[in-house]
Amino acid sequence: MKELVTAYRSGPDRETPEDLLGHACTLVRLCGRDFAIAAVFLALVLVGTVTRLAAGAPGLPALALLPVLAGSFAISAGYAARSRRTLVAVLAEVRGRTGAPIDPGVPWTPFASAVALDDRVRDVELRRLLSAAHRCGELAWQAVAWAAATSVLFLFWTLAAAMAGG
Repeated sequence: MKELVTAYRSGPDRETPEDLLGHACTLVRLCGRDFAIAAVFLALVLVGTVTRLAAGAPGLPALALLPVLAGSFAISAGYAARSRRTLVAVLAEVRGRTGAPIDPGVPWTPFASAVALDDRVRDVELRRLLSAAHRCGELAWQAVAWAAATSVLFLFWTLAAAMAGG
C-alpha cells in the first residue's frame, strides 16, 4: 500500500514536477475515498430516517430532533458537494489555461497538446493543482466528520422515537 499523504510542504530541496503531480494525485484519491465514506454514511441515515418516518409519525422528542439531524445531514452533503465542485473547477481551469489534458490517457487531442509548456507555467499550474487537492481533501474530511456526527444524531433520534412510543 502506498504511503498515506495528508500534508505536503515544500522543503529546501527542489521538488520535481512528477513529485508535485504525484502528491496531488494521491490527495485526490484520498478525497474520492473520503467522499465515498461520507456518501455511505449519509445514504444509511437517509434510508433509516425515511423508513422510520414511513412507519408512522415519531413522538414529540423525535420530531424536535429531526431538524438537527436534517441540518447536520445538509452540512455534510454541502461539504461533499463543495469538495467535488472545487476539484472539477480547478481541473477545468488548468485544462483551459494549458490547453492540455491532465490525464495523458484521455481519448481526444486538445488544441495545444503538441506545444510544450514553459517550466515556470507548468510549475505554477502544478502548484495550483496541489493547493486545490489540499483544499478538496480538507472539505472531504469535513464531510466525513459531519457524516459521522449525523450518524450519531440519527442513533439519538431513533432512540428518542422509540422512547416516545412511536
